[in-house]
Amino acid sequence: MDIFCNNYKFNLKNTTISQIVNKYHVGKKIGDDFFLTPFETLYLYLKGKIFPEQDDGLAFLFSDILDDDIYTYLAYEILKNRGYYVNKAGNKFYYKKIKNEKYGPPIILKRETDKISFQDLYNEMPAIFITLDEEKSVTFYSGQIIDPHGTNINENLENINVNKAGNIHYIDSSVPTWLGEPFHNIRLLNEFETNFLINSVKSDGDILYQDLLHRNFIVKSGFKYGEHFRIYTKSMEEHAEYLVTFIGDEEWYKISRAIRLSISVRKKILFSGYYEGKLKYIEINRLKDI
Repeated sequence: MDIFCNNYKFNLKNTTISQIVNKYHVGKKIGDDFFLTPFETLYLYLKGKIFPEQDDGLAFLFSDILDDDIYTYLAYEILKNRGYYVNKAGNKFYYKKIKNEKYGPPIILKRETDKISFQDLYNEMPAIFITLDEEKSVTFYSGQIIDPHGTNINENLENINVNKAGNIHYIDSSVPTWLGEPFHNIRLLNEFETNFLINSVKSDGDILYQDLLHRNFIVKSGFKYGEHFRIYTKSMEEHAEYLVTFIGDEEWYKISRAIRLSISVRKKILFSGYYEGKLKYIEINRLKDI
């Protein structure tokens, strides 16, 4: 039985086709021949199981066999080394442990500088992401759509009187203690709080702030964490459960950076954006492994 990939012929090395199929879960028998995909071919070559009839080393495999970039191949190799059946579709890898079970949600490769819109991210949910940096360090993330709600009752906030002195907006100290920041006998307002109380919308951040309030969260600045907001489910006596940030089109490394920072301060992170004209939320967490 001859072995082919992209019309190139390969030979076995210290193994059999049956051993390759049973151990590595690759290849397809068609008639009297055995066919491999480019990734399967490179994987078996690097394992020392096959070699081309005219072996010119990796240069030949990279130029004439490999039909994608090396990072996509490395993601494939990571999954194969875990013993999975892997079905590649672009930058997505469907995987399973047992031959007769169904493929689960895809693992999606994200490179450091990949641009991604919130809409594209939303359409990919639920999903597992794999990121590889130039040092081949691998990180897994899981993402899901959520509909978050707090239990704090934010009623009648619109009726609070806002005072202005120069460019400073403030309210008296009889309002909810979480609104504004205390300064002697008044409470100073930030831009988002001010715009909410005077019924003004000037930015996507304003829309996000107001939506979180309507979802009964206590909403405070997330500036010290590099995000738009931090939110409390019930009261500020407990730690903020989430950091929340609005995204449009972003490079993946910025999303990865936000997730790592949220872990370091023991919080979860929500990414918010527009999908079909409505504000939606996605939670992405780092995984130790899959």
